[in-house]
Amino acid sequence: MKCDIIIPVWNQLEATKECIDSILKNTNTPFRFVIIDNGSDLKTSSFLDALASVPHLDIKVLRNSANLGFVKAANQGLAASDSPYICLMNNDTIATSGWLEEMLSVLDSKEDIGIVNPSSNTSGQFPPKGLVIESFALSLKSLKGQVQELNVARGFCMLMKRAVLEKVGLFDEDYNIGYFEETDFSKRAQEAGFTIVRAKASYVYHKEGISFKELDRRESLFKANESIYFRKWGRRVRAAYLAEDLSFGAKVDKIAAAVARDGHQMLILTKKGVEWPITIDHFDVRKQEVACAPFALGSFLQLLKRRRKKAIEVVLTDNPLIGNFLKALSFLHGAKVAINPEKDSVLNMLRRLSRKPK
Repeated sequence: MKCDIIIPVWNQLEATKECIDSILKNTNTPFRFVIIDNGSDLKTSSFLDALASVPHLDIKVLRNSANLGFVKAANQGLAASDSPYICLMNNDTIATSGWLEEMLSVLDSKEDIGIVNPSSNTSGQFPPKGLVIESFALSLKSLKGQVQELNVARGFCMLMKRAVLEKVGLFDEDYNIGYFEETDFSKRAQEAGFTIVRAKASYVYHKEGISFKELDRRESLFKANESIYFRKWGRRVRAAYLAEDLSFGAKVDKIAAAVARDGHQMLILTKKGVEWPITIDHFDVRKQEVACAPFALGSFLQLLKRRRKKAIEVVLTDNPLIGNFLKALSFLHGAKVAINPEKDSVLNMLRRLSRKPK
């Protein structure tokens, strides 16, 4: 079954060449290029003309006389696609061996999986210093078939089933040039019943927004689109669960999964050496060991440290002594404290906070 690989291009000739070459070299499943020339300069447009004339290369090039922004260009490519699988890709990426085959395998492994990202430096999988990208990608092959659940499919390389596009529609063009369009798309896909995952054994390196670095108003654009998203969906809230031991391990696991799947982030604070109580592999469920004793004091210090950056807004604990200690100090750490929490009450609290500005 063929896959359409959609690549919006705005200049960056050398990066574009490297991206195209890496796909041609490392893709062994049928595909078609759908490339949107988004008002590129003469050198880049000429390269795309030459590419379109290569014999036996399945390619469609769409032309814009000016740069319409990533969102509109991506929508042009999505609208032009007619394949059962669609991969939206940035032109500042480098594909590695078997990248698409593994993503397709994961996409078809479960009916509810609708969107797949590869592993990438963008998602925190950095090649060790001195190790070339392809060698690092090969080291991930032992993870074949394994996935990590995500709330957001990052747009640098996202593969989807046609059913997702048919149910969700195109990117929301209120997000203009770019930023948060894929976050919004991911939220709509989840609302439609699709799961988003990262295929651990697939690897695509991302040069991190080369085209966006040319924009003078990147920061203001990010803030404007962030506001659009927050008004529509609410913001993500960070919660922490204090799991001193495994007495409530099953409960912690259940609540952490529900919180993450609701679009928020859950930090699990445990004593150093305590077994990890979580069964879900989710990007937004994180672990933090508390080395300082007693555990209540160590947790408090972690909350203080995080208040300066990525502050925790809700603290959950099943230990009344720790809970009352942290409640008494809430004026310092700034978080709401819930003792003996239940899943529904936690989700309701987070949803209320999500609709309030910080």
